[in-house]
Amino acid sequence: MAIPEAQLQTWSNQGATTSSANTYNSIKNCIEGNNWNDDISFNIYLQGSYRNSTNIRGDSDVDVVIEFTSVFYSNKNELPPQQLNEFNEYYSNGKYTLESFKDAIIRRLQDYYGENYVEVGNNSIKILANSGRLDCDVVCCSEYREYESFNKTNTSNYAQGVVFWTNKTNEKVVNFPKLHFGNGAAKNQSCNSHYKPSIRIIKNIKSRLVSDGVITSSLAPSYFIEGLMYNMPNGNFLNSTHQSRVLAFLKTFHGYTDSELADLICQNRQRYLFGQSDQQWNISECKTFRNKLIKFWNEY
Repeated sequence: MAIPEAQLQTWSNQGATTSSANTYNSIKNCIEGNNWNDDISFNIYLQGSYRNSTNIRGDSDVDVVIEFTSVFYSNKNELPPQQLNEFNEYYSNGKYTLESFKDAIIRRLQDYYGENYVEVGNNSIKILANSGRLDCDVVCCSEYREYESFNKTNTSNYAQGVVFWTNKTNEKVVNFPKLHFGNGAAKNQSCNSHYKPSIRIIKNIKSRLVSDGVITSSLAPSYFIEGLMYNMPNGNFLNSTHQSRVLAFLKTFHGYTDSELADLICQNRQRYLFGQSDQQWNISECKTFRNKLIKFWNEY
């Protein structure tokens, strides 16, 4: 039997945002309060579920991006030789590096919060919760430009993202958080604002499956759930009730073959959702999640 509409309505609601706002403002005040050189520029913004309004009750960690914009990195070496020559003639090497900026950020966070509250992990810098502040993962990155082509009369033919190198394994990580946010907002608007509430319902069901010991949390990370649902036809979210919208999603999801899953894209529209990298989902794990999700729906 289907999950009652009243329960789905509860699960569709956004989680609390006050604590996340306080956490973000604390990080922002910490970093902006430093005495930076005049030629140092950066942007600070929320990322993840709190930024995309897909957070649910129980979501704890806040993701904050500190994007260094005094320099940018790119895929310039993938350009044809003539375009690479034009690029190198147009741009000179930056004065600073992301590594030196990140070192300064870590020192500032440690001075501000105390070393006991700052843990440098592989992908991010975790600021531990305290005094109304939630746990926070700070990603220190730089602007990234993925060029399709380059010439001196058209220098903006690129997708704008961010890049960082992991702290312990030095792996290059590229993402496109602004494109992810913009595409999600556009789809939500096209779906009469039903897209993001539907994501929150599926995330709540996943949370229930985790708490019941049916799956592990790592089987279906929130980012991948959003990417999966982004690929769903808008018509799935234009039905009149939560029940009919979730059922439409489950029917579409159930019908995907492996080859159709392999063709799905991330919400940023720059990468495939499934693949072999650490930033992609595994098809086998996705199908396990699908089976448990449908079983939960049918047996609720």
